[in-house]
Amino acid sequence: MKKEIKDLNNKLNFIQELVISLLEEQEEEWLDSTDIKQRFHFSESKLYRLRTAKAIPFTKIGNRYYYPKTYFNRLLLQQIQEDK
Repeated sequence: MKKEIKDLNNKLNFIQELVISLLEEQEEEWLDSTDIKQRFHFSESKLYRLRTAKAIPFTKIGNRYYYPKTYFNRLLLQQIQEDK
């Protein structure tokens, strides 16, 4: 029994390392405010409210805000699944 648990732990560790390495290989694509407003029909004030409420992840570079594309893709998928 102990050997089986040890083998499972080793396999789990291997899978975790593999997932982490795959995630590190992917470069995050970022969208600017204009992209978000066009794709999701958000107003500037809605983006501002979401940022100040820390409801969406973002980063600011200079005077521009950028948002991770994967976050909004997941958000869309959730909405599609909820609409079913």
